[in-house]
Amino acid sequence: MERSNRLYRIANAFYNLGLEKARLNDLTGSAELLKRALRFNKYCTNARNLLGLIYYQMGETADALCQWIISENLQPESNAAQRYLDMIQRKPDQLERDSQAIKKFNQALATAKSSDSAFAIIELQHLVSERPNYVKAQIVLAMLYMDKGDNIKAGRALMQVLHVDRNNPTALILMDDVKQATGKAEVEQKRLKNAFSHRKMEDDDVIMPESQNTKIPFSTTMIIILGVLLGMVAFSTLLLPGIRKTYYKEANEKVVDNNRKLSTVNSDYNRVSTEYEELKIKYDDASKKLAAFEKENRDFASMFGLLKNIVEEYENGRYTDAANDWLSIDREIEFLNEEPLVSQLKEVDDVIYNGCYDKLVSLGTQSWNGGKKEAAMSYYDLALKIDPDDPEVMYLKARLLQSEDRISEANRIFDKIVGEHPESKYAERAVQARGY
Repeated sequence: MERSNRLYRIANAFYNLGLEKARLNDLTGSAELLKRALRFNKYCTNARNLLGLIYYQMGETADALCQWIISENLQPESNAAQRYLDMIQRKPDQLERDSQAIKKFNQALATAKSSDSAFAIIELQHLVSERPNYVKAQIVLAMLYMDKGDNIKAGRALMQVLHVDRNNPTALILMDDVKQATGKAEVEQKRLKNAFSHRKMEDDDVIMPESQNTKIPFSTTMIIILGVLLGMVAFSTLLLPGIRKTYYKEANEKVVDNNRKLSTVNSDYNRVSTEYEELKIKYDDASKKLAAFEKENRDFASMFGLLKNIVEEYENGRYTDAANDWLSIDREIEFLNEEPLVSQLKEVDDVIYNGCYDKLVSLGTQSWNGGKKEAAMSYYDLALKIDPDDPEVMYLKARLLQSEDRISEANRIFDKIVGEHPESKYAERAVQARGY
């Protein structure tokens, strides 16, 4: 018990941290904390419902449905997941639009893989215009822009991602590359350096005086020109070769760095492609689960109506209909063990065994006495389907068969009464009727 309480406390702690990150729009960080909470307590429906909302906010509708369906199964009563599922069910075209979005994204990935990235960009542009919160679609679109060298548009797509999920790791890495490519990273560093620069003036700092309108002698001018010429010669012979060497070295390093970044982008692109293949499988599975869930709800309601109808048929004297409907119940259905069906089924069983059964036997005997042997046989057969081991009804049916000269059938029933119910008073009557 102590260990369970400790696990619950740990799960709640992770849930609270995840909730705080979700409030700060750090959806990726929140999702990781909520997953940890569920590792410690899978019944923490608050964490599971919030995780579903995060997936839904990021455009991951299939993952959201999975979490909400699991949550409702774990806690059928007073669960917010029911409200979220109802919200989607009230929009019949919601799942269809989500499915079309998945198909469009997969089609764009396939197009990009076939080296037609321009068409893939167009497809993804249409997709994100309809679903701007589709995080993974925005990331892939940004990668394709970067591959084309259009870093401005890539930055806009990544800004949309960070607006939804402020600490998305893939978006942050790609945004850093975009800033480096556009020079914004250097500008930001200079601004940061100037913002925190507070150097005090030293004693040897020189304060330049205001300029004065004085004439420079001709000789001084010649000396300056000669100095400039000598400086240019010294620059071209001494400094320029080193500068060129440094320039070529930096250029080569830049090429190597760009190749590394391109390799990283391609790797991320392949990883996202794999993730979305897995997403499609999850979405299809969630759709099947949702269809099964809806079918089970319909079956549950249908069973509840059938049980209620059996009671009404009995009360209205329709004993044959009540018995036949009761016999049609599939006792293997799992939800028969759930309330309110358990109590309803018990009430129906009491009605059949303690009322309807006796009525059928009585109607059979009345029909026999009235000369309606076929109807009597039907009533006895129906009663024996309810209770196959009642020696009284077995004896009455056997006697009815005797009266119709169906001796062999009657004798088999007499033998069964004697063999299975030797202590019953109908065993002795069966012996006499059999003529042993």
